[in-house]
Amino acid sequence: MMRVVDAIARTLYDAGVRYAFGIPGGEVLHLLEAFRDVGIQFILTRHEMGAGFMADAVSRLSDGPSVLVATLGPGLTNTVTPVAQAYLDRSPLVVITGAIATNLENIYTHQMIDQAAILKPVTKFSATVRAIDAGEVTAKALCIAVEGRPGPVHLNLPTDVAQMELVAPVRHRKTIAVPQQARVPTDVQRRLQTAQRPIALVGLGVANACTASATKAFLEGWRIPAMTTYKAKGVIPENYILCLGAIGLSPVIDKIQQSLLKAADLVVTIGFDPVELRSDWILPLQSSASIINVDVVPATHRIFTAQVELIGDIGRTLLGMSENASEFAPDRWPETHLLDHREALKRAVQVAGPDGLHPYDVLQILREELPPTTLACVDTGSHRILANHVWECYEPNGLLQSNGLGSMAYALPAAIAAQLLNQDRTVVCFTGDAGLDMMTGEMALLKAHKLRPVIVVFTDRALSLIKLKQERMNLPTYGVDFDIPNYTALARAYGGQGYVVNSTKELRDVVREIEGTSKETFVLIEAHIDPTDYQQQM
Repeated sequence: MMRVVDAIARTLYDAGVRYAFGIPGGEVLHLLEAFRDVGIQFILTRHEMGAGFMADAVSRLSDGPSVLVATLGPGLTNTVTPVAQAYLDRSPLVVITGAIATNLENIYTHQMIDQAAILKPVTKFSATVRAIDAGEVTAKALCIAVEGRPGPVHLNLPTDVAQMELVAPVRHRKTIAVPQQARVPTDVQRRLQTAQRPIALVGLGVANACTASATKAFLEGWRIPAMTTYKAKGVIPENYILCLGAIGLSPVIDKIQQSLLKAADLVVTIGFDPVELRSDWILPLQSSASIINVDVVPATHRIFTAQVELIGDIGRTLLGMSENASEFAPDRWPETHLLDHREALKRAVQVAGPDGLHPYDVLQILREELPPTTLACVDTGSHRILANHVWECYEPNGLLQSNGLGSMAYALPAAIAAQLLNQDRTVVCFTGDAGLDMMTGEMALLKAHKLRPVIVVFTDRALSLIKLKQERMNLPTYGVDFDIPNYTALARAYGGQGYVVNSTKELRDVVREIEGTSKETFVLIEAHIDPTDYQQQM
């Protein structure tokens, strides 16, 4: 006999799901058993927000759907932030929430809220699971989560339905992508052939390995340099001459990037989603001379208007656009021009300051001392904006972050998930003190699952980005400063090692020490930084 929970678990497993994250209530206990039976490992977290961020990171790194489990009522309401994050950061998250038994739903009131209505603004699909179609509705949710622009879906599971016998058998299906290049209009080829100063803007829509490979081949074939959004960092290796760095949230950097964009006579947007940009990008994009937009969905945002849109599978479209490119690609930007531009970006964030430990130094030292294959996760704040212009990425999803929503507290859960999937790789977590304080409890998972990331805390006892805005508005500093715990003692309490550093030498010595030995546990580095540099870098 196959129960409803068995059908859900089997359908998820067949779709590639191997982990589920969350905090269970009585309503979902049978689902957890079904997960265990099929081989999906359930990871108990300390808060549903952390669970959702872990699931998001798994989705990013595995190019597939991921699962967040919560109980009814407060369990569901705690998921709103990570579900909204998945919605705006385009992540195929499957949210499964427990629900009251169907015979009580019209008379019972304890913990009863309209769960589907709460998640409706931040999900692509929501359904209540029934015995008659549990497998089919799960498969439908998975398809909707990954089709077009990915996003979260919601399944509500009543406690009595969970144990019911499945009425209709699960119909297994196998989807095979047929390798077929798109036929590209001759007008597009003409624009590519005649452009003298083309630039590509690459976004999060190409942050999976397959599409990233096609993107790199297209850019190389046509000799088109590219800027990336923060979540697309690494699609073009950032030590590569055609990579012009990142765009999005830094007024200082964006001013340099926009000056180059003005010189372009053709802009090719590839999987480019303005959800990652400040409003200051609206006018430069609207003023761009000629735009070819390559994406899975039409651009309905009106941030820019493309003269030509190629809508469909991005990888196949780019392969079609790359045919015979090297035969026609003229000499484009002089290499010295591109090198000068890259140097200007570096100089913009290299602030000369007094002795001490500067945010730039922290990021640069870690990048120099850790392996090139290091997976990094960064929290929201001034340090995240800076990290996107200092930390070089050489592969897609090399710097995990929340950018569409921009939620704090993302980095530590993401690092936990990244290390869970990549036990043999170095994982580093860059977080501010405020962001870490929101997610401290999740450090318990590091010892429980024998995970060994390096956690770097940018300690400045303030919400630095908000404090900077106060200062620029000539407002008094208020509501942004706070005291901090002893983070090294906290790390030891959770079974890790802790270090305090106050200078570049101390930081480099610590990093070399931990990299030179076999780490048995996680390491936390409390970096006491001078935040005044942010005034010139942001």
